[in-house]
This record gives sequence, structure tokens and C-alpha cells, in this order.
Amino acid sequence: MLHDRHRDWIEVRGISAELAESLGLATVKDRDGYWLTVPYVEQGKTINHKYRQTSEKRHRMDAGAPLLLWNVDALSHPDVLAGSPVIITEGEWDALAAMTVGFEHVVSVPNGAPAEQTEAPETAKRYEFIWRNLSQLDQVKTFILATDGDAPGRALAADLASLLGADRCRFVTYPENCKDLNEVLMLHGQQVVMKTINGAKAYPIAGLFSLSDFPPDRELTCWPTGIGPLEGSLFVIPGTLTVFTGFANIGKSTVLSSIIAKQIEEGRGVCIAPFETDIRILRDSIRQCLMRCPTYEMRKGLNPAIEQAMQDKLSIIYQSVDEDEEMDLDRFLDLCRVAVVRDGAKMIVLDPWNELEHKRRRDETETEYTNRALRAMRRFADRYQVAFWVVAHPAKPMPGASGAPKGYQISGSAAWANKPHYGLTYHRRDPSANSGELHVWKVKQGLPGKKTEQGGIKVSLDFRTWEFVEDAA
Repeated sequence: MLHDRHRDWIEVRGISAELAESLGLATVKDRDGYWLTVPYVEQGKTINHKYRQTSEKRHRMDAGAPLLLWNVDALSHPDVLAGSPVIITEGEWDALAAMTVGFEHVVSVPNGAPAEQTEAPETAKRYEFIWRNLSQLDQVKTFILATDGDAPGRALAADLASLLGADRCRFVTYPENCKDLNEVLMLHGQQVVMKTINGAKAYPIAGLFSLSDFPPDRELTCWPTGIGPLEGSLFVIPGTLTVFTGFANIGKSTVLSSIIAKQIEEGRGVCIAPFETDIRILRDSIRQCLMRCPTYEMRKGLNPAIEQAMQDKLSIIYQSVDEDEEMDLDRFLDLCRVAVVRDGAKMIVLDPWNELEHKRRRDETETEYTNRALRAMRRFADRYQVAFWVVAHPAKPMPGASGAPKGYQISGSAAWANKPHYGLTYHRRDPSANSGELHVWKVKQGLPGKKTEQGGIKVSLDFRTWEFVEDAA
């Protein structure tokens, strides 16, 4: 039987005292005073009690008694076995709040929430109540986790989802200024408690989403390459990975310098790792593209505005041959992140791929490693919204071959053709001639641009302006 003060205390919380008494709540007295007592019953037998002094918020349980879920027999109700969800709360008062508005199949953990998520909940003593009633819990189709909305409550929800299976769990979110169901009942009433529980969402599972989990589409940004004949076929686009290939010593670096110079000219930062190019040669190549002048005129004098733009907008990842630390992919991406965050880089250029120190995992094939590396670069491009360009060398051509190499001809893996958003080749059939071809061989579906026809776009370098122009020949 409940003492009148305890009845009043319960009803102030919005909970029916009659409901509480029907579940065995009562007042007991000992030498320490009056206690509001909550019995823990299993199969009709009282196994444990929780005692609370409402005036001082003191708690205790029966010494040596086992831990079990409060109202655990709800797990065996025929409706639950038929598929009705079970609500799990952090305390009995939240469970009673749910029952007050008509939810019958409610249990509460006996010992509240941990301070933080448990590293190995399956072996933690605090969760022994799970194993005590595992056979009944295994028959539940859906759990609604109505733990508190604070950090310990979220840790408890994460532990329970781990133990019970996230695929069976849903979680509730509370109105502002409420951290549990009883507060919702007291501040907002029964209808909002019902709405809170009925609005429970599926517990997130890594790698599995619904459409509403994705953010709205970003507005696609397209920047020109600075190479007039490529206009409409290829762009520099944040969040994408572009693979650029071509045989050695045919002018790929000049093509890259033109593209980099255009980004600097328009105020966008570029971070380049020119592992095969002398820094002075790289500097002069970009400088000449910016000055748009023949070589002899560039040597007459420098343009202060262009020099300042190169200083402000160009970051260089460089490793001397005597450095101890190897430049592997992880180290490279760490430096790229600094260039993006500190220096504002909007374009990353790795030139070339094979100059990185490639550390494959044990038993990892070259193909598997290349797939993993390209995925890492794609993730970086998307996360930091930069245009990521990689120069990758093709395999040596067969004797007599004169065709332009494309993604499937790049050494190491077919992933070079499959993983990037864009693929570009610069090719000169006669390395001694000025005429060349630009082949756009990959444009991922849904992105702007278009693949070029079989012969590519015929271009030549105008030595007067140091620009690539369409070659009519």
C-alpha cells in the first residue's frame, strides 16, 4: 500500500497511483524512514526491490539480489511474441509514463546508464540482466530504446543496440528541454508522450541508409580547365577524382601547368606534389602559363602580381631524396588536408602516382591496394570538396602501337578506369611534333562533360601565348 505522500509524489509526475499500485509499488518503513518500493518480479516471483526515499533521492536495492529488467514478464506477452514492440527505458518512472499513456509492453533497466559507452558490453557485469532473460529478449521483433537524452543515456542506448542488435532497435528523440519520457509527460502531457514513442526512428546501422538520411544535393560547381579546346568536355569540379595519363616525355606537365595556372588566375588555391619535376621547372612552367608569353619574353622580367598570386595560391608537397620518412598515401593525404584547411587549396594534384611509397597490407594484391587507394582519394575529394587529380603512367606500349593510352592501360589495376569520375589522356603520336590529342575517356554518369570521339581533340601549343589551341591540321 502506498503512503499518501508517495501517492501524491507519483501523481505529481503525471502517473496514476492506481497503476503504480497494480504493479506492486508500495511504501515500506524501516529505521531509516519511509521508502517508496518498486518490486522486480519474474514469472510471478519477486526477485529484487528498488527502494527510493523521495524526500532525499536516496536509492538502494536488495543486497546480493540478481539484476533483472523491471516488468520483465512483459517480454512473454502474446502480443510481443506476435510482433508488438517492447519499450526499454532507463528508469521505472519513464516506464510508468509510457504505461500511463497506454503502452503495455515496457521494461526498464535496473541500474541506470553508464557514464560512457561500454567497450565490451557483452562481458560487462552491469548488463548481466540481458543474459538472464536472453531467450525472451531473442523473441522480440522490435525494441524502442527510450533512454535518457543526455550523454549517459545515449551510451546506454548504444550498448543496448550492440547487445540486442541494431537492426531490431529504434530510438526516440525528445522535445526541447526534456531528457526522458517522464519529463515529457509532466511538461507536455500524454499526447506528446505518445507522439514521442510513435515517432521512434530506426537505429542507424553503418553503411545502410534511407533517402532522408542523405543531405540535400550540393550545388555542383564547375571550373574551366583553362584549355579552350576542352571546354564543354572536361571541367575541374570539387568533390571529384580525375585520372590523367599519357606516355612519358610528351608534355603532360605542360597540360597540367595550364590547368593549374587557370585555377590560380581565378583565385583558387592549388596543392601539387611534383615528385618527378624539378621545382624550378614547375615554377617557370606555371609562371609562363600565367604570363601567356613566349619563353624569351618571360625571361626579360617578372610580373609582381603573378609572383604574388603564385606565392599565395600554390602549395607544394615535396620530399627530398635524403628524407627518412617515406611519402606513403596516408602521409600524402595528411599533408593535403593541411593544405586544404590551412592554405585553402581547392585542387590537389598528385604527379605521379608511382612516386608514392605504396605500402600494401599483408596478403593484399596490387589490384586490391589500388582500389583501396583510389577510394581513399575519392573520399578525400568528397569530404573536403576539392578537385583531386592524379597522374598515372600507362604500361609501356607494345612495339609498333601508336594509340592513346586510357584507363585500362594504366599499370596496376582496372580500377584506374572504373573508380575515377573523369579520365583524361594527352597523347602525341609523333613526340617530335607539336600536334597532340586530348582524350576525355571517362565522364561519370550525371556529371557535366562528355567523352571525346575516337581521335580525341586535336591540339597544339601556341608558343606565342603558351596556350593550347585547337589544331586544325
